[in-house]
Amino acid sequence: MIGVYGADGFIGRHLVRRLIERGRPVRAVSRRFDRDFADEVEDLADLVAADLSQPLAMASSLQDVSTVVQLMSSSSPGLKNDHAVADITENVVPHVEFLQNCLRAGVKRYIFLSSGGTVYGPGAPVPTPETAPTNPINSHGLTKLFVEKYIQMHGHVDGLEYIILRVANPFGPGQTFRKGQGLVPAIIERWQKGQPVRIFGDGAARRDYIFISDVIDAIEAAIAVGGNPQHILNVGSGETRSINEVVEAIEAAAGFTLQREYVAARSTDVDVACLDISQARAVLGWTPKMEFRAGIATTVLQMVVDTPGKTETR
Repeated sequence: MIGVYGADGFIGRHLVRRLIERGRPVRAVSRRFDRDFADEVEDLADLVAADLSQPLAMASSLQDVSTVVQLMSSSSPGLKNDHAVADITENVVPHVEFLQNCLRAGVKRYIFLSSGGTVYGPGAPVPTPETAPTNPINSHGLTKLFVEKYIQMHGHVDGLEYIILRVANPFGPGQTFRKGQGLVPAIIERWQKGQPVRIFGDGAARRDYIFISDVIDAIEAAIAVGGNPQHILNVGSGETRSINEVVEAIEAAAGFTLQREYVAARSTDVDVACLDISQARAVLGWTPKMEFRAGIATTVLQMVVDTPGKTETR
């Protein structure tokens, strides 16, 4: 049994669908389930409504689970450092308790999605390998790093198999702008509301963007890889685009022009985040397949389908 925790989120939905397609037994765990997704998968997966803040419910959900994929988080880079104490309370403490419950339940493998864009911090080498120093400058990255360290501790002390995936900026169909996270859905949401695209700084900041199917491929490979793995691996495209380039790619795919609104840069953002993905290739036999503009076109097409009649120039 594979337990997907955070199953009703963007990555979680895609992963649950993929595992169902593969005929794998899946327990999908989420704080809540949107009705459309629940209707789609409830006869094909075991759905459990539970939250990290409910340790007894989470412990119960682990029965018969051999592999955990942990996607749950209430944190976001967009929150800056305004809620650091809440970040620790909601994203570190419950996660440590959940890890301990996993060990008690006999979970063999733990796959955790960390943040490839925030754990390294400013001044990291480009592209950034997993061995680079980790000096996050926002609370989101710091909480991810705390959890990584606890996972590594249990790997060393208790023999827990783990693969920590430091994922770049995922995008694709079905992504919504939640918790101030995700440039592509942020642009789409502003367009849908008829508002100008808000760009922090001059739009020159560069990020690594990866299409959702490539992220799911990496998670699948982490589930399947043999041996007794204990790895931290970057998962990205290995390339960067500026914010302005992302906006232009969306405009080109959709055939309309977006109005831009430039606002002050955030002090908690780094100028460049580019991941070295050679270790993921070597360990998982994984490589990203979706070309950036093709992925944007696929995402925009779904956006237009979901927002009929919204094709005017702005």
